[in-house]
Amino acid sequence: MRFTASADIAVRDAELNPPGEWNGYEIRVEGERLQVFLNGVKINDFTNTDPARSLAQGYIGIQNHGTGDDVSFRNIRIKELGGTGTTPSTFEGESYTSSSGVQPADHASASGGRTLGYIENGDWAGYSQASLTGTKTFTAKISSGGSGGTVQVRSGSATGPVLGSLAVPNTGGWENFRTVSTALTGTPTGPVFLTFTGGAGSLFDIDTFTLEKQAVTTALSSNVHLFYYPWYGSPGKNGSYRHWQQGGRTPPQDIGADLYPKLGAYDSGDFAGAVAQHMQWVKQSGAGVIVYSWWGRGGYEDTLAKGVLDAAQQQGVKVAWHIEPYAGRTAASVVSDIQYLNSTYGSHPAYYRDAEHNNRPAFYIFESLRITDWAALDQVTQNNTVLAQTTDTSKIAHFSGLYTYDGIAGATAPGWKQAGDYAKANGLIWAPSVAPGYIDDRAVPGNTTPTLGRDNGATYDKEWNNALDPAIGGSPTWVSVTSFNEWHEGSSIEPAAANPPAGFGYQTFSGAYGKTGTEAETVYLDRTKYWVGQFEARGVR
Repeated sequence: MRFTASADIAVRDAELNPPGEWNGYEIRVEGERLQVFLNGVKINDFTNTDPARSLAQGYIGIQNHGTGDDVSFRNIRIKELGGTGTTPSTFEGESYTSSSGVQPADHASASGGRTLGYIENGDWAGYSQASLTGTKTFTAKISSGGSGGTVQVRSGSATGPVLGSLAVPNTGGWENFRTVSTALTGTPTGPVFLTFTGGAGSLFDIDTFTLEKQAVTTALSSNVHLFYYPWYGSPGKNGSYRHWQQGGRTPPQDIGADLYPKLGAYDSGDFAGAVAQHMQWVKQSGAGVIVYSWWGRGGYEDTLAKGVLDAAQQQGVKVAWHIEPYAGRTAASVVSDIQYLNSTYGSHPAYYRDAEHNNRPAFYIFESLRITDWAALDQVTQNNTVLAQTTDTSKIAHFSGLYTYDGIAGATAPGWKQAGDYAKANGLIWAPSVAPGYIDDRAVPGNTTPTLGRDNGATYDKEWNNALDPAIGGSPTWVSVTSFNEWHEGSSIEPAAANPPAGFGYQTFSGAYGKTGTEAETVYLDRTKYWVGQFEARGVR
């Protein structure tokens, strides 16, 4: 099979490794759509429309283009995709073909500059161009300066079967858009109809909605762990903002971060909205485990743990634990914490247990060096993996292994080789941490902490290369990623808005791996997936 549409030559040339070095290609065929990824970056995407050249059947071959070419191939793998593909279809809210009560509304920040608006209780909108057949997930980008309400997804007509519903909160203003999603049940067929319920007056606006077909079955890596922070709050859920105001900021537009989340100033308790989207993005990254920041029993994060576990389960993601330095933490209290977490959440299907190490759950202990005597851990380490945060192997007695967390240090990997070799020789876990960058200027005004620029993705690649090079990284058991969503420190791989609120000096991901604008928002998820593949292909633990 040969490609019948030209690749993006500029992106291709930017991603090619120098002569003599290997490149990784992924060719994905879904129906008549063909995508080509070079070193994790998409360089070609076209859909065949010629029946004579259908992609439904044929051959897979490799070739050189001429006698003068000198090309080698290795590690060729073929994997069958599950379902019928995951390519989502997105529709403008205002593109309805039938309706009652609703009207288009102008919004400068919306896709296409307009939304489906003037939505009141009892209104509805139909979309004959949007087929529900095979759809498993409905996602909408919404805003509300009113009371919010409920969207019901119906099949075939405004009175057709309800396949799913989602609650829309007040988002803090008509220009503050958020993403909410719901799984669809039954057997979705026919065109989409949306019906709306709520209180008096205007309820909410819908910018776009997305229909996602049955998910492709893709194995997530249980050996790549993303540090996850559930400490955010907003007035709609928590009653007030939490964490976003760090550095004296005034959310929702002005937040304590140098990048602005694609989801806005979200709430970590918004399980059906922000958290559900997070788990979809974690799955997109190829990582199979999040490391949940936990600040003690009964704390804010503890109260949200069950909801996050539920959301993780929906995407096949597992949850490990990051025990933070809460007030009064001791070695004995950490032992009690591990026992509490195991007894409280251990039966949940999303609770991480390492199949390669006797199904033991994992606990990362942040700033473990604050405590000098960890002998109490001997009570739990026979059945639990407990990691110290250090590369100093003289400070890990009673622990099951070690990790680094420090995203800045990942660029130079100090002590990594020695730590990894020691762990391997002593049957311990070694989980160095990689990061895309670090900056906390807006969260900690006047701070003199060094920063580490992302360099359009080069920093992330360097840290991953350090981790996977045995001469530098010491052959890790796991790789931990700092972070999925530590926004204060600018280390997030969670999508950042391409068009953040103006006037605050926010950075964006634009330019990373040759992507710009909205295409760059998810680029660190996709790059993580590439590196997950590289790590798993090595098979060395």
